[in-house]
Parts: sequence; structure tokens; C-alpha cells
Amino acid sequence: MGLGAKVTVIWLALAMAPAAIAQQGHGSGHEDHGATAWIELKAVRDSIAQVIESGKLAEVHEKSERLEPLGRALSDGAKSLPKDKRTRIEATLRQLPQLAGALHSAADSGNADATRRELKRLDGLLALIQAQYPADALAKLAAPGGMPAEHGPHVHKARPLAAVDEAPKATIRVKAGEFEFEPMSISMKAGEPTRIELENEGAIEHALIVAAPDGKGDWIHLHAAANSTDAETFRIDTPGTYPVLCTVQGHTEAGMVGELIVQ
Repeated sequence: MGLGAKVTVIWLALAMAPAAIAQQGHGSGHEDHGATAWIELKAVRDSIAQVIESGKLAEVHEKSERLEPLGRALSDGAKSLPKDKRTRIEATLRQLPQLAGALHSAADSGNADATRRELKRLDGLLALIQAQYPADALAKLAAPGGMPAEHGPHVHKARPLAAVDEAPKATIRVKAGEFEFEPMSISMKAGEPTRIELENEGAIEHALIVAAPDGKGDWIHLHAAANSTDAETFRIDTPGTYPVLCTVQGHTEAGMVGELIVQ
């Protein structure tokens, strides 16, 4: 092969190299882009929380300006997801500019409580986004060292302490959505086996948890995927009023709480 031919071959190889590399990485670039944007979004969220608690509300404005561009990057990274999940993510991300503005206004007014409320709204949006990805896919990336982030007590669900194998004498039906229980207040009689049904009408998973007052487990623990129902029979012997929480990551912070009255 002459010198001219060799030069031509080398030139062609160099010209084709970027395309070959891009083709080799096809199918993973969007995921990597989305993972990076997600990690940065979570970091911005945590940074905002820190400055709120430290009383440095003036710093919220600058940090929250990162939300919209990171949202655009995450939207681009979600292109490999199924159409329905990508559509949900894009609809959620369209709320980020308004939320960033609300964070600005609350922080600029010096109102820490209002700023915390807007941060809870951000937690709710992040939970909606995370639910569109395979289970724990983004949580693992966002946690230190690549280990799964805490996703709530329902991940390793043990048999609830108040669960009983008895015929129920009453039934309570609770509907769950983004982010509320309906009804927010439920009642049962002390010592009476009661079936509780959690009907999830939302687009993401939800839980219904009543923790034991001594902190040694859950009296009631139901967990339902989107458009599904979880139910069990429970008996609580101690009268009182007890908090009801959805412990899926970010949902309690988004206001998904209620109460159980044992009469």
C-alpha cells in the first residue's frame, strides 16, 4: 500500500471513530445523563434543607435556581423510559420552575416555615419522578457509596404487630393518592378485629403505617403499588389517637398523614 493510500485509511479511521464510539455507547448515554441529573437534584434538595435549618434563607434563592436546568437534564435522561413513564416525568418536571419561584419568594420573605412547606412539595415531586424508574434504581445511585437509600419501613415488611387471624367485625376502606389519605381520620373499636383496606388510586406506590407507641415495630402496615389494594385484619386493644403515615420516601414530608382513633 502506498503512502497516499495509508494516509487515506488513517484519515477515514479517525473520521469514523467518534461515530463508532457514539454507536457503542447508544442505549446507555441517556441513563447516565439521567442518573447524574438525579444525584445533583437530590444534592440541591439536601443543600436547600440545610440552609433552611441553619437560618441562612438568603442562600435558598441561588441554590433553587439549579432546579430548572437539572430538571431539563433529567428529562433528557428519561428518554429511554417507556412513553407513559416519560410523560409522567415530563409533566412533573414542568412544575419545577413554579416551585423554584415559590421557594425564592418564601425564602426572600424570611419565612422559614413557608420555605419548608415548599421544600416538602419538592420532596413530593422527586418521589413522583423516582416512582417512574425501576425499583430502587435511582435510590441506589443517590445513596452514599452506591448503596440503596432508605425507602421506608415497608421495604422489609414484617408481619404487623396488630395483625390477627380472626374474622373481622368491621371494615375500614382508605383511598390513597398523591399525596393524601381519604378519609384522613379513621376509627376502630378497641379489641375488635377490623379489616383495613388501602386502595391506591395514585400513580405511585403508597403505604399506610401506624407505628407502635413503644417504637418496637408497626401495629398496622399496608403497602399498595399503583392501582392496587392491600388489606389485612388488625386488632388494637389500647384506646387512643395515633398518627397514620405514608412512609414511602418523601410522602410524609409532602403531607400524606392522617390519624387513627381507637375508641
